[in-house]
Amino acid sequence: MTDLDAFFKLIIGHFLIGFTGGYGHCILMCHPFVLHISSAFSTNNAGYKILIPNLFYNIGRTFTYSIMGAIIGGLGSLALTYMSEDKFVTVQKSIAYFGGSVLILFAVMYFLNISSFNFLTKLPVVNTLKKYTPKNPFIYGVILGFLPCGLTVGALFGAMSSSSWYTGASMMAAFGIGTTFAMMTLAILGSYIMRYVKYFKHITSLLLFFMGIYIIYLGYNFSY
Repeated sequence: MTDLDAFFKLIIGHFLIGFTGGYGHCILMCHPFVLHISSAFSTNNAGYKILIPNLFYNIGRTFTYSIMGAIIGGLGSLALTYMSEDKFVTVQKSIAYFGGSVLILFAVMYFLNISSFNFLTKLPVVNTLKKYTPKNPFIYGVILGFLPCGLTVGALFGAMSSSSWYTGASMMAAFGIGTTFAMMTLAILGSYIMRYVKYFKHITSLLLFFMGIYIIYLGYNFSY
């Protein structure tokens, strides 16, 4: 992306997806990890002694998301090296159309409560990741950031619309920071916050839907 305004809109959009999705999807899927970190990495389950390890856990997750976003964005930049400008624009538009369509599909599935990518959780490598318990909460977050997650995959498809490593990394970093709010809230309030998960799931569906449309719109207007 060369348009600064579009860049910040994508950053804000991915932050909102992470923020609302965190209170809907992430709390449901990741609460065992958060509760484990609170008990395993703090000697007293109260106050800042819970927040500090959970903060490092979320920094680790966000780091992994940023790396994945940088790789996806970097692939777009690399493609430019081997393509003419016209062909690159065509590919870029196609990626934006595809990524936006996938986000819309996820929004509909999320709204209808249809599971996505659950089959990946049964893979041997995923079970190995779940059983691995490092002594450092940051490393814990880095590793678990690679776990299959429909919301994360949707954000990555959205980041495919970027054409530079730093744009992709920034979009996924914003997404990770957005999810951190829910994870930290869960660490403090525990199961109480889960009573309101269903409301945030609907908001997440709407944001995914409009972000999908917006990315398709950017693809339509994209020019090098």
